[in-house]
Amino acid sequence: MRTLPRIGIVAPSSKVPQVEFQLGIEQLRQAGFEPRIHPQCRKSHLFFAGTDEERARAFFEFAEEPALDALWCARGGYGAIRILPLLEKLEREKGRPPRKLLIGYSDATALMDFVNARWGWPVLHAPMPGIRAFCVQTAPEWKSLTDFIRGERGIAMPWGRTRLKFAGERPSEELRAPVVGGNLTVWNMLVGTPFAPRPHGKILFFEDVTEGLYRLDRMLQQLLLAGGFKGVRAIVLGNFDGCVDYVPNVLAHPPRTPKARQRMLLAPRASDLQPLRKKLPAERWIPKLFGEIGAKLGIPVAYGLPAGHGPGHASLPLSAEYRLSPLGEFELLSWDWGGWASPGR
Repeated sequence: MRTLPRIGIVAPSSKVPQVEFQLGIEQLRQAGFEPRIHPQCRKSHLFFAGTDEERARAFFEFAEEPALDALWCARGGYGAIRILPLLEKLEREKGRPPRKLLIGYSDATALMDFVNARWGWPVLHAPMPGIRAFCVQTAPEWKSLTDFIRGERGIAMPWGRTRLKFAGERPSEELRAPVVGGNLTVWNMLVGTPFAPRPHGKILFFEDVTEGLYRLDRMLQQLLLAGGFKGVRAIVLGNFDGCVDYVPNVLAHPPRTPKARQRMLLAPRASDLQPLRKKLPAERWIPKLFGEIGAKLGIPVAYGLPAGHGPGHASLPLSAEYRLSPLGEFELLSWDWGGWASPGR
């Protein structure tokens, strides 16, 4: 078994909940890791873990640290996009940091694409120690996460023998391509910026949490119109936890008196209201929304990968080569980290 990588933990996004964070750190230590925690993880500014400058400096400080092999984001939330210009400035001033593994997901999507594209870092889409889900991973999920970090080859994939389903046409032959992506909302907000991802020739992986169906469709349409799917070979969907169809309530009947009209418009009772329309089942319509995009682009859309905010928490190496078969088999072929890396790395 490989020596445990030396891990540094930083908080590039939202304020870190300290009780959850401590529980996550305890779990890491029980697994044999001795993480080095940046003091910035305890800072607070508005809804961030410190100011933009503090978060950027902390990230770059640990990125430069030769005694660390990997950086793990404490949690997601929001804020990583704000420090991208600052990281770019620090790189110009101090040079490119040495190669490390970056671990995280959700809001960290912005950082993961940045460090992979600009610094050549491998990235692992995986749960973070400052969230409750970190401590409730299943035994196979936890083992595969730690094995991925160690760079172990020949490990069982965290999704096991799960075969993905297809929204629409299956591919006529197997696809082999790098998988990129992450959180749909974060990926979407990068389009049109100097930090826009370049998914041409790759498989796009998406997951999200607590977004309404109409918001998911809005993001997909924006990506489509902005050319965000240009050259993409396939789409693979993970979890869309808490993403449901939000249906507004409207007046069920006209008011009978001027007094009732005023009351019903300003403070309607429950008996005055009814749903505007029938609620759409998200588990069926999310694949359909992505399937419409796939049909327009002429690419396959696979779904059912247990990765993301939940209920499944499978770790997923990104910018790694995968095989997607017409039967829905999804297999990691190569990854530029640890025992997966080519000789000389």
